[in-house]
Amino acid sequence: MNLEPPVEAPLKRQLSPAVVARQQASSQHAEVAITRYWLIATAIGVIGLWDWISAWNVPATLQRPWLVLYLLGSFALSQILYALVARHDGRPFFPGPAAFFAVGNGIAETLAFALVYRFGEVLGTWLVGLVAPSSAALGGFVVGIALFVVYGGLIHARFWLHVLPPHLDDSPRARAIRRFRPFAEVALVVGWSLCFWLTRDIWLVVFFHILVDIGLMLKVRPPIFGAG
Repeated sequence: MNLEPPVEAPLKRQLSPAVVARQQASSQHAEVAITRYWLIATAIGVIGLWDWISAWNVPATLQRPWLVLYLLGSFALSQILYALVARHDGRPFFPGPAAFFAVGNGIAETLAFALVYRFGEVLGTWLVGLVAPSSAALGGFVVGIALFVVYGGLIHARFWLHVLPPHLDDSPRARAIRRFRPFAEVALVVGWSLCFWLTRDIWLVVFFHILVDIGLMLKVRPPIFGAG
C-alpha cells in the first residue's frame, strides 16, 4: 500500500491586491507618458517635416539596392542582438496592444528622430559651409547622425528604460553580448539617416521602426495599452 501523500498540482501564485494595484498604476503611468511623447513628437514632426511626410520617396530608396541591403542587414543585426539579451519574464503576448504600440511608436518616434536629424543636417551644413563649402552637404549628414545618436541614446536611457519593465538580461553571457549592441544601434541609425539624406524617405524608416517595435513587444511584452 502506498502511504505517501498524494502530490498536489502547484497552485497558481495569486498576487495581493496591493501588488496588482501598483502594477496597474505603473502601467497607466507608462501609457500616459508614452501617449504624451507621441503627441508632442507628432505635432512638432508634422510642422517641421511636412515636405518629407507628404512625399512618397520609398521608390527612390528601393532604387538603391546597396542601401536596401544595408537597411536589412543593420536591422537583422540589431534584432538578433536584442533577442539574445531581452526577456519578458513570463508576461503573456497580446497581438492587439502589440500592433497598436508598434504602429503608434513607429510613426511618432520616427518623426522625432527625423526632426532631430534634420536639425543637425541644417546646422552642420551651415557650419561646415562657412569654412569648407564643398564639404557642407557631407558635414550636415555627419552632424545629423551625431544628433540622432545622442537623442536616441538619451530618449532610451531617460525615458524608455523607465516606462518599460526591466527587460535586459544581466547574466554574464548577456552582458558580454550587450557590449556590442551600441555598435549595432549606430549602424541602424546610419542606415536610417542615409534614407533621410539621400532620398528624404521617411516612410521606409517608419516601416523599419515598426518592425523594431514589434520585436520589442515580442521579447519584452510590457503590460501597456490593454496588454496588462
